[in-house]
Amino acid sequence: MGKKVLDICCYSGGFALNASRGGADDVIGIDSSLPALELAKENIILNKMDPSRISFMREDATAFMKEAASRQESWDLVILDPPKLAPRKKVLQSASGMYRNLNSLAMQITKQGGLLMTCSCSGAMTQSGIFLNILQGAALMAGRKITVLRQAGAACDHPIDPSYPEGAYLTNILLRVL
Repeated sequence: MGKKVLDICCYSGGFALNASRGGADDVIGIDSSLPALELAKENIILNKMDPSRISFMREDATAFMKEAASRQESWDLVILDPPKLAPRKKVLQSASGMYRNLNSLAMQITKQGGLLMTCSCSGAMTQSGIFLNILQGAALMAGRKITVLRQAGAACDHPIDPSYPEGAYLTNILLRVL
């Protein structure tokens, strides 16, 4: 495959390990949590994967992406899965700005024609229906054009009870970034 993958807010490395298993040659996972990164490194061993193809670094996501953009670094696939930024509707507006800024930076470091998989685990964001608008704003900020390739929610292991609509909290969008 020969692809370079960057997993921002990688936590225990699930997306990073899957990218490597899928054939990516160079995978970097970024997270600010040392215990999460220790677990991610342990997961490489537990899954009998080649540790030379996956590296994990303790960094602030925003600072890392700003530095990478200033060096004009880019990746074929960027995965952005930040922690819950909008735990309540009350903070949705401020969280929207954080999502827009993070996604704008992620778009800047995605290769021309590359892919950005962006996620939200904030129920307030998912239920508001404004995530795509935020992504369009992020694209304008980044000076990039985006195309939605896939939009998804939770997998079948996260069933949603109709009597509890707040259970619909996961959003996953795959974009082509031009």
